[in-house]
Amino acid sequence: MVHNRPIEIRWIRKPQELSSCQILFVSHSEQKRYSQALDPVREHVVLTVGETPEFLDAGGILTFSTQPGALQFDVNLEAADKAHLKISSRLLTLARHIVNRAEAAKS
Repeated sequence: MVHNRPIEIRWIRKPQELSSCQILFVSHSEQKRYSQALDPVREHVVLTVGETPEFLDAGGILTFSTQPGALQFDVNLEAADKAHLKISSRLLTLARHIVNRAEAAKS
């Protein structure tokens, strides 16, 4: 069954509001506070998306970067596994870099 719910974009101000998200985008301007943004959603079914390589190191799932003429992304499979998210192998073939592939395969 497909649910046609509208997309709601919200600016989150309180950490307790984060776990109600399905997708959480954390801007590079929050780089010094990545753990504050990610800790409340760890092990919840929330796709976390950032825009710096350090975001994956902090436990984020996807990070986007732009290269001339292309949008690229990297994936942290261990973080996706902890969030109970499965990333399609077809999507993974498009990733520029996959972090923690071996650790996620063990779980």
